[in-house]
Amino acid sequence: MRRIMEFLFWLSSLLPWRAVAAVGKVIGFLLHRVIRFRRRRIRRHLQWAFPELSRRERGRLLRKVYNHFGLLLLEMLRLPRQSNHDLCANSDLVGEENLRAALSKNRGVFLLAGHLGNWEAALASLAARGYKVAAVTKEITHGTGQYVADRMRKSHGILAIHRHQAIRPIRKMLRQGGCVAFVLDQNATRSQGVFVNFFGRRACTMSGLAVLARRYQVPVLPGFSYRDSRGRNCLRILPEVPWQEPPEGETNAAIRHNTQLYTNILEQGIREHPEQWLWMHGRWRTQPKPETN
Repeated sequence: MRRIMEFLFWLSSLLPWRAVAAVGKVIGFLLHRVIRFRRRRIRRHLQWAFPELSRRERGRLLRKVYNHFGLLLLEMLRLPRQSNHDLCANSDLVGEENLRAALSKNRGVFLLAGHLGNWEAALASLAARGYKVAAVTKEITHGTGQYVADRMRKSHGILAIHRHQAIRPIRKMLRQGGCVAFVLDQNATRSQGVFVNFFGRRACTMSGLAVLARRYQVPVLPGFSYRDSRGRNCLRILPEVPWQEPPEGETNAAIRHNTQLYTNILEQGIREHPEQWLWMHGRWRTQPKPETN
């Protein structure tokens, strides 16, 4: 299977940039109309998130979601063979001054990220510009998927930190003045996360970012990837999000409060580019235990 993936990496790299968007749309069309990849789940999630839209409007958004996903798959296949020069030439870094200001505190930076736009290319473009970059990742159970993810990241010098053995490599990266990305829009188990509101529904969310930001006083900066109207991949770095101490002053309440704050910021970024988020993910799968009398 690895040889097949390497062949696909090579084959996709042969496509000229002007053909990538067209081929990506074809892939999206096949996933939508022929394979119907997780179509029922995506429709349900869009209905939950955007109840104010008409059925026709959600149908148009659904098509855009698949168009983006098809292009995203193709771009990710190209990433292991893409040069740093090519990455920088075909992407934009917006708000770099915010990142430099936070790094000047000499404590490293936590990036609040999500599965928006082409998040893998965004981190790769940041590394290609000379920044030290790591990402706290969830292990992929499918061996081929893990191989592809590792190839995308290692090819551009991104350190993948598995969340179950994360503290030591995170602290080392921070001491080196690096950026550690936390993808905060993945479903978590009850033992791993806290429940916050996400698009009006309870969603179990990893609390690690809030826990470590509080413990080590590391600046947290939202970093959102999106594809602009010209088709260019952009990474927008927003100003530092100050830590908020709730009135209760209790540790668990503070962790939950700031995780909700980070989730609100992430939701706003998704609302700006809803067609570019990963709506097929089971984000709301874990729910609170039913209350018993």
